[in-house]
Amino acid sequence: MLTMGMVPALIPDDAKDELTRPLEDEMKREGFVTLTKDVKWTYFINKARDNMHIIIATSPAGDTLRVRCRNFPGLVSNTSIDWFFTWPEEALLSVATYFLKDQDLPTDHRANIIQHIVRTHLSILDYSVEFE
Repeated sequence: MLTMGMVPALIPDDAKDELTRPLEDEMKREGFVTLTKDVKWTYFINKARDNMHIIIATSPAGDTLRVRCRNFPGLVSNTSIDWFFTWPEEALLSVATYFLKDQDLPTDHRANIIQHIVRTHLSILDYSVEFE
């Protein structure tokens, strides 16, 4: 999926026409003259690949990520890797307060809800240890 943008033989030939038919007008506007099945399918695959976004979340700790990258080179060659680090509790509190400021929450529960959000995010650190 990451290297080719498609899984070979995933879609049967009779279903391909259904997927490519809505793109015919767009293809004509872009200057395609001959709309054979192969041309339409290639256009569909390229359009899908250009608009596809896959998110994979994994811990860099331990051997798991290294082994996956070795077994699936597309993880390294066709992706952008974003490293996310731990946020301090004060930052989580500030963000939760900001995003909930305009929400209609019961006044007597607002502080508890914000604290719950902070604790939930901080608990990820504890649980992520189990997956190292």
